[in-house]
Amino acid sequence: MGAAPAGHSSTIEDYVVTVYRMWANGEPVVGARLAEQLGVTPATVTEMVARLRSQGLLTSDRRIELSPAGLRLARNMVSRHRLVERFLVDVLGFGWEEVHAEAHRLEHALSPRVTERLADFLGHPATCPHGHPIMADGAGEPSLELSPLAALEAGDAGTVRRIVQEDTDLLSLLSSLGISLGTPVRVEGVQPYGGPLRVDVDGESRLIGREAAAMVLVER
Repeated sequence: MGAAPAGHSSTIEDYVVTVYRMWANGEPVVGARLAEQLGVTPATVTEMVARLRSQGLLTSDRRIELSPAGLRLARNMVSRHRLVERFLVDVLGFGWEEVHAEAHRLEHALSPRVTERLADFLGHPATCPHGHPIMADGAGEPSLELSPLAALEAGDAGTVRRIVQEDTDLLSLLSSLGISLGTPVRVEGVQPYGGPLRVDVDGESRLIGREAAAMVLVER
């Protein structure tokens, strides 16, 4: 797995990664939304967008869109983050709900050499603890046929492969329900008018709300 090129500040890396995540999630990448995501003012975003464009990390047109160099940097940073999460869970024993913020603090401090050694040490894992792919140097995310648990109907079954958002409360809830990566699930019933789903989770009947179920992706 490759590491991000040296020479970029943590602020620039955060901007590039945020643009990438918004784009990957199908969100419109506009200045106001970017400011909200990063907790800064729109004026600050305007200034930083110009800086990113001058460094060749955004395309030259008026849209906020990553250039090939920006896309490569973003993918490497995202993969580094996911690799650190894997280390925190697999080696240091953190819960999967604890590692997102910790990995964000650590990812900027790792050199390319340390990142490669860490990947070797962990055996080049394919995903982070939440099921998101750890990509090879600059490569795109592989396409998988996954369905939201909320989209399944009574009698449908699958295996949990990914959690869309690394939200602490969501991950804690899923843990309390016995849901983690690789867990077999089967929908027993769906309550009408947006009510919860009753799901067999590895042999136990559980209730899960639609909003939470939409964040759980399963392979059918």
